[in-house]
Amino acid sequence: MHRAASLLSALAAVAVVPTIATNWGLTTKITPNTWSQNFNFYSGPDNFTNGLVVYQSEAAAKNMGIAGVVNGEYRMAVSTQAVALEGRPSVRVESKQRFGDGVYVLNVSHVPTGCSTWPAFWTTTTEENGKWPIGGEIDILENANDEFTSNLVSLHTKSDCQIPAKISGQTGSVDYTTCSVYVNNNSGCRVRMNGGSAPTWGASFNRAKGGFFAMARSFGSTGKGVRVWYWPRGSEPADLKASSKTVNPDAWGKPAAWFNIANSCRSDFGPHKIVFDITLGGDWAFNTYVSSGCAAKYGNRPITDQVAYNGTSYNKAYWSVGGVRVFATGGGTDNAASLSKKRSGVELQREA
Repeated sequence: MHRAASLLSALAAVAVVPTIATNWGLTTKITPNTWSQNFNFYSGPDNFTNGLVVYQSEAAAKNMGIAGVVNGEYRMAVSTQAVALEGRPSVRVESKQRFGDGVYVLNVSHVPTGCSTWPAFWTTTTEENGKWPIGGEIDILENANDEFTSNLVSLHTKSDCQIPAKISGQTGSVDYTTCSVYVNNNSGCRVRMNGGSAPTWGASFNRAKGGFFAMARSFGSTGKGVRVWYWPRGSEPADLKASSKTVNPDAWGKPAAWFNIANSCRSDFGPHKIVFDITLGGDWAFNTYVSSGCAAKYGNRPITDQVAYNGTSYNKAYWSVGGVRVFATGGGTDNAASLSKKRSGVELQREA
């Protein structure tokens, strides 16, 4: 009798526990026509990676024809002017808003390619006053000298954050396991998105008119760390259609990259801004210019010669972006914002 009563009580307790939704709600939608309202254009030399570029203000970039709406998408490019002795003009934009946990979706039809190019689509903590790497960095799309045929995803942290050498929950392959910026020349922990049949980088990606990348970041008490998916255009999940108000990444299947570090490295990641850039040379592309075959392609001349004197070599060095969306509300206890509320004694909003 006593055991039966205990079982009934337990079942009743289970019955009244509400289900925490894993859906994330749309908070920000950036279109080509609202680019200026959402991004600041950084102007000046490359103060991140020592690249051989001079980033342009919005007005200057538009005047040069290296930024603006083209065929309904937002284009950001490297100048193809014949000679650029003081650094080749390029574009770097940084979101005016900062975001925490959520799902970041990029609609992109063309990624920058070519020797000496080092483009990236990434999120990062504040760079001001030398605070980086406090708050961390997530590189969602990145490559240099087109050295890799697949897109690279990497995390950079201040702490000695680690990922396994083999991750069964992803389709990509691990290159580096240590996320710390102080190890392996700041390569970060890195995964190659090379597990699918569709190209995720390069000329073949651009010929296919690209598709959709999604990065889900969740550092709450039930969070899953950082996951990245890619779908060729037309094959994206139904909840990623343009009119979608909510998304559920748990229903998308195995990601290409999964950094399952929500518990071990939660404190490494703070609010991030979204960044697009294209640098030339810099620490990475400069050091791999010979090994990637680029030096031989240009007569075994130094990388500085290509940047300064070969403007036509950058005719494919541009981003063409259909839009960026961020789904940053909801997520239940996957969301670190929910975790913060719980810690402060505020009742979590639960959705059936």
